[in-house]
Order: sequence, then structure tokens, then C-alpha cells
Amino acid sequence: MLKYFENMPEGALGSGDVVYVISDILELTKAERNKGERFDRDEFINELQSIVGPKGTILFPTFNWDFCGGKPFDYYKTPSKTGALTSKALSRDDFKRTRHPLYSFAVWGKDTEELVNMRNANAFGEGSIFDYMYQKKAKAFVIGLHVLDGMTYVHHVEQMVGVPFRFQKYFTAPYTDETGTTYDYTCSMYVRDLEMNALEIEQFKPLADILENDGVSKTWDYDGVQFHSINIRQLDGYVRYDILNNDSKNLYVYNHIDKVPGQGDH
Repeated sequence: MLKYFENMPEGALGSGDVVYVISDILELTKAERNKGERFDRDEFINELQSIVGPKGTILFPTFNWDFCGGKPFDYYKTPSKTGALTSKALSRDDFKRTRHPLYSFAVWGKDTEELVNMRNANAFGEGSIFDYMYQKKAKAFVIGLHVLDGMTYVHHVEQMVGVPFRFQKYFTAPYTDETGTTYDYTCSMYVRDLEMNALEIEQFKPLADILENDGVSKTWDYDGVQFHSINIRQLDGYVRYDILNNDSKNLYVYNHIDKVPGQGDH
């Protein structure tokens, strides 16, 4: 019996899906504790694996931004800074880590080798794992958070469209790969231009409300803790529309910008 997915609506997650997990398990931990039980991270991951099956793929973000400040990245030793569930996935023998020093993922399933063999230096752009999510029609699975809280995929759309308040920035630091070899490595990230004063609206809430009202987000709960499933292709369309037709007003508050976003590749 899959206790965490018992109330899942039809079509939320299923066999063969590519699933991008965004999580905060604090409320899940509290919910289990209130019943006198312990939240078992392995059990949760095992249930998710059984949902998507051998033809599916699971991606846990294991992001760490210390590389931006010149701190070395070690493929095996650099920890995830994106939550306890991602750290658990990273520690398991059945998951492998992808290679980007800022935006790595712990991955499992059918596309594991494709993902770990990616050599993209660019964090969000064409050829990145976020581009893979678009191409594979992935689903974002949001645990214990608001619908778009922590939704890094938004920055992929921003780069593909070309927004005026971000630019490509390069970072170089020592990198120790999966063979134990250390060398200087350069990667890039589409960073916010602070002079443009573009301030991210908390949890991208205006756009999140639109997604919920339009039924794009499929939502269920476990003991009061909300789970959301969002089709990445649909999300991409909403974010793209807001950038190109609404000055990103459902995503950011910013000073007047006289540049015009360009058309992306999707």
C-alpha cells in the first residue's frame, strides 16, 4: 500500500513519468510525529519509485552554490543544500549524481545514464537538465510547499526567452570529478542583474494562483500536508506568456526596463 499517494488524483503521477521533486519535509515530519511515528525518507522515495516504475525517471535537486564563491566542488563530497529528502537520495546506492557544480541532481530510473553523461556547463539553457525536463514532458512534484515555491525551472524559461533583468555569468573553481581527478572548471548561470532591481515575488504567488485556478496543478494531501503535480510543458507556456505579454508581472516586481525580451527556442 502506498500511504503517501493514496489520495493522489488521476493523472498526477504515473508509470513512465519523469518526475522533478521539489521538497520541504518539515511538515511531513511533524505530521508523522503527531501520530507517534517517524517519517521514513527511504520509504517515501521507495513509494515514488514504485509509482513511476522502471520506465520512469526521478530527479532530486542537490544544488550547492558554494562554487560561485570559488569553493571547490567534489562530485562525491559536496553536500546538497536543497533539503533533507534530496540529501537522502544523494546518499542512496541506487541514485547517481549529475555533474553540474551548481545545479546537480540525484537521479534514478530509465534516463539515469543520459543525465549523468550530460556535459553542459550552462546551468539553465539548451542542453541542460531543465531543457531535458521540457523535452521529456516532465512533471514537477512539489512536497510541503506552495505550488511554485522553489521552482527553479522558471529560470530556464527566462533564459530561453531572454529576459532583460538577467545575464550569463561565469564561475571558475577547482572541480573533483567522479574519478577523483581535480582540475579548474568553468560553468555559467543566468543570474539576476541587481542594478535592474528585479525582485522575485515570494513563491511566484500571482502565477501560482493562476495555475491553481486553471487546474494546471493537481493537488492532494497526506495528513494536511499538500502535494502538487505540475506538467512542466504547461508551466513553461504560462511562464513564457507572462514574460512576453505581461512584463513578468506575475513573477517579479522591478523598475522600468526598456529592453524587449527575445523569442526563445521552444
